[in-house]
Amino acid sequence: MSQDIRTLELARLYERQRYYKDALEIYLHLHGQKTGTEIRAGINRMNEKLEKAGLEPLPEEKAALNFEKWLMLLILRHRLDNFIKIRKRLS
Repeated sequence: MSQDIRTLELARLYERQRYYKDALEIYLHLHGQKTGTEIRAGINRMNEKLEKAGLEPLPEEKAALNFEKWLMLLILRHRLDNFIKIRKRLS
C-alpha cells in the first residue's frame, strides 16, 4: 500500500468494513509518525477485534506493546526509588 494514502480516514473505513489487519497496519503507520489518543485507541480496538476473530496481532504491535509496558515499569520503578529516597530523608 502506498504510504501517501495511509490516513486516519482510510483506517476508519477499513475498520467499518471489517478489514481489521489493514486498519491496524494504517493505525501503526500513523502511530509511528504522530501520537494521538485516537490512533492509540484504534490500535487497541483492532487488536481486540483480531483476538476475538482468532487472529494474532501483528508482531510489530506485540513488540511495541511489550516495549511500552517495559518503559512504564521502568518509569514506575524510578518514581518508587525517588519516593523511597525522599521518605528516608524525612525519617
